[in-house]
Amino acid sequence: MSIADNLEAIKARIETAAHKSGRDPAPVRLVAVSKTKPAAYVDEAARGGQQLFGENYVQEFLAKSREVKEPVEWHFIGHLQSNKIRHIAGLVTMIHSVDKLSLA
Repeated sequence: MSIADNLEAIKARIETAAHKSGRDPAPVRLVAVSKTKPAAYVDEAARGGQQLFGENYVQEFLAKSREVKEPVEWHFIGHLQSNKIRHIAGLVTMIHSVDKLSLA
């Protein structure tokens, strides 16, 4: 099964779950976690319609974000140390793991 096929299956499950719970599936956004996966997989997923990707590690994110050719939106989903925030500031749309006021 290709990445595009997997994405379609996941989107169908999201749509079914949204309808079952009485929600509109349109505003639901899928964050594809790309940690430990090569940039080529991110590009393939982006060509299949996935635009939002989550990364866990700053160094891996920095390397991968330079390699990805397709336009994507990045989120940071891992633990973030205060001394590393400057490396990702302006490169990610959202940081999901703010656990200290000093990070905010």
